[in-house]
Amino acid sequence: MQFPDYGILYIDDEEKSLKYFEAIFGDIAPIYTASSPEEGFRVFAENHERIGLVLSDKKMPNESGIDLLARIRALDPRPLRFLVTAFSDLGAAVEFLNEGLLYSYLTKPWDPEDLEHRLLRALKHFSLERDRERLIAEKSEMVDQLLMADKAATIGILSTGLNHHIRNALTVFRTFYDMLPFQIEEELGRQPSDDSFWGEFYGEVGGQINRMTSMLSSLSEGAELILITESKEFCLKEVIESAIEISVSDLDDCQVDFEVTEGLPLISGEAPRISQMIRLILKEAKTALPNQGGHIKVHARPRRNGKGVKITIVDNGELIPEEDLKNLFEPFYVRTQRPEDLGSNFLACYLTAFSHGGSIRAFRAEGEFNAIEVCLPLVPPVVESQLTESYRYPAENRKETILPA
Repeated sequence: MQFPDYGILYIDDEEKSLKYFEAIFGDIAPIYTASSPEEGFRVFAENHERIGLVLSDKKMPNESGIDLLARIRALDPRPLRFLVTAFSDLGAAVEFLNEGLLYSYLTKPWDPEDLEHRLLRALKHFSLERDRERLIAEKSEMVDQLLMADKAATIGILSTGLNHHIRNALTVFRTFYDMLPFQIEEELGRQPSDDSFWGEFYGEVGGQINRMTSMLSSLSEGAELILITESKEFCLKEVIESAIEISVSDLDDCQVDFEVTEGLPLISGEAPRISQMIRLILKEAKTALPNQGGHIKVHARPRRNGKGVKITIVDNGELIPEEDLKNLFEPFYVRTQRPEDLGSNFLACYLTAFSHGGSIRAFRAEGEFNAIEVCLPLVPPVVESQLTESYRYPAENRKETILPA
């Protein structure tokens, strides 16, 4: 049995042990080795997504194997951790095993056949756990997609109904509102004497009319974002870099770091809308940042299942309350009391992610930071299905575009 997808990291200050281990077990999984705790932690940090088991000798210079494994668990708790120790130290190993720091322990000298059996069993356990996590994530993603589709459909119905029934009424209100001062002045022969009424109350009425008009416009624009009108392959890294560059003037006094994981694939979709989505998220993050020391981190990386990309935007601004995180993308969510902040930006981001067959969520990142995560497939499902359909017919019978007008 082999596990080419998950490697084994062995850390030991004895070079012979490392070479011996790699020579014997290199055929069951990729082997990573390190001859010191410092090197071991660095190798793990660089490769932890591809490592399933970590073996560390208990006694090493500068740092014990127990302390090293504790640091490794803090970085990524998923790989299974083994402590390599002598028979005389088994008591300590069992103690840390009971505390959950260790998956198991190994004693020197090894029995190669027994050790191979234990490693294979542990790799199988790790592989099954990853498969289980992947299935749960896929099921959860399917549910999220159904919820997003339901919400998008609701927004479309809301937009059509509200615009038809309310916009006409608002037009009457707006006309009356605009004509009222002139009509009163004409009848009185002078301007009204109560400045506070006209300066405050009358202005408030106008502001509420504007707010309702803006709300309807957001819903109307949102309904148009549900479908992709054009799809082309593009480099996500370049699109995000461009979005950050365009947003620089709005992000003054704020540090923006952009990190791209190696191997980020090309994706298909509407690059301008993806760029706008990134700019809107950056704009919203900026509103919560402190006047000094504001920091935004943008990270783009391939998804673990290899079927898409993930964009994470983290800021150190004022924390969004936990109970509001799930409501952030609702059409009527208000982050501040200013009417222009009525959830239109987040709604546009939500519908852009949905139209591309992806998902978007807000969460509290480690270290108590606001975070937005966008997951996008390599090819939007609608585009993918229509691409498949187009190959069923001769080229001369195909339409110029693969998407509906």
